[in-house]
Amino acid sequence: MAANNDFIKDITISKMQWKLKVRVVRMWEKPDRFNPGSIFSIELVLQDEKGDHIHASIGKSVLHIFNKKINELGLYLMANFIVCQNKERFNTTKHRLMLTFTQRTTVAETIDPLFPMNIFELRPYHQLINKGDVNESELFDVIGEIVNFSE
Repeated sequence: MAANNDFIKDITISKMQWKLKVRVVRMWEKPDRFNPGSIFSIELVLQDEKGDHIHASIGKSVLHIFNKKINELGLYLMANFIVCQNKERFNTTKHRLMLTFTQRTTVAETIDPLFPMNIFELRPYHQLINKGDVNESELFDVIGEIVNFSE
């Protein structure tokens, strides 16, 4: 990461001029609950080269700017977001803040063969055995093997 890029772990609400080099590890459309055929926003989970994640949201008012510019697993240089508290019902990341895209947000695809591709937030089995130990509002990945199946 170039010296002029910031790391996700350093993001605070105190400024808007963050410059990130990130991979889009998750990307999904959030439907408009009042107009089910319409997209309310596009939600992203961004990961920097240290493996830290942050949630980002592209609202309806700026969808036309970014919806064709960003792809899941793509690597981008991004800058100029609104930083706010992450008050989403489900925590897609452990970061307490999230980024909101605006008309001033810039996105440029980049290539870096050395940028890591570990996109999963895996949990070991022993952390999943006791339901009381699992935070149901936090999203994570699980890999398993089907050892038996019957009808």
